[in-house]
Amino acid sequence: MVRGAGLLPQRRARDRHPLTPDQRLIASLARAAPPHLPPISALGLETALEAMAPASKLAIVADLDCLLAWCTAKYRRALPAHPEDIVRYLRSLEADGKKPATLARRIASIATIHRMLEIGGEVLPTSAPMVRNALRAVRRRRGAAQRQAASGSAVFWQQPWRNPRLRYRLCLRSAATTFRACAMLPCSQWDTMQGCVSANSPLSKKDVRPQADGTGLLHLPRSKTDQDGLGAWAWLSADTMRRVAAWRAESGISEGVLFRRVGIDRRRQRAKEIADARWGDASDDAVLLVTYTVGDRPLTRQGVTGIYRRIAFAAAAAGLVDAPPG
Repeated sequence: MVRGAGLLPQRRARDRHPLTPDQRLIASLARAAPPHLPPISALGLETALEAMAPASKLAIVADLDCLLAWCTAKYRRALPAHPEDIVRYLRSLEADGKKPATLARRIASIATIHRMLEIGGEVLPTSAPMVRNALRAVRRRRGAAQRQAASGSAVFWQQPWRNPRLRYRLCLRSAATTFRACAMLPCSQWDTMQGCVSANSPLSKKDVRPQADGTGLLHLPRSKTDQDGLGAWAWLSADTMRRVAAWRAESGISEGVLFRRVGIDRRRQRAKEIADARWGDASDDAVLLVTYTVGDRPLTRQGVTGIYRRIAFAAAAAGLVDAPPG
């Protein structure tokens, strides 16, 4: 294991967008704005952007792009939206199989766009009775309840055009057949450097507080449902604390970010090659010199997703979970 050996190998950022979420949202608003839009308050637009999380901005961009595509295909005006056009838009989304929660989010995004551009008047078109009735009718036909992953579970899904092997959803049915953490632990390779950190999310050392009975408390300063940063506390079992201690002992991290990216380099041992060439050893067993490099930056969301995906495929190959063929 190498500590302080410099930066890790850089990954190719093929999916990284050159614009920030603010720039992407402003560009989408400019593309959707009506031709004769009166001047709007720059300070109002700035405060609206500051009040939203990056994920919310990207969601509005996606919703606006969907609305623009539909309006272009139907030769309708996007902004300011007409209540009848919104109802037709909702019916088109429902015909495409969108869930009621998705439709409600699209309506909320349309309302937010009208407020940001200061169009539509005091009563927004999304508040029209026909729009509310249309959304209520969709909920009645489809049902408003949606599945949510249970604690300690993970549903692995990815767009089929990104990975053909993940064209299906692994539904949460029972503990014996689903991709739960307990089913994937045997495939996480805890005896390796990468295995020690594979099932944990990026946190700071100060966020984990050991208790006298061997358990621990985890402080969550911010989460997706806590945009105000009030924080919350979670309980960690003694087994989890032992794994955290094993990772700290292996990585030598005493402060700062606790879970970091680990680079791994497998190369044929030079001494083995020299010995085989000198003494003519015909052994086919390859001796590898494995070097682990601990970085100084936290794991990214994409990195954690890749770790879980790799473990999920290993668990499926080992027969620890039930997965559809293919």
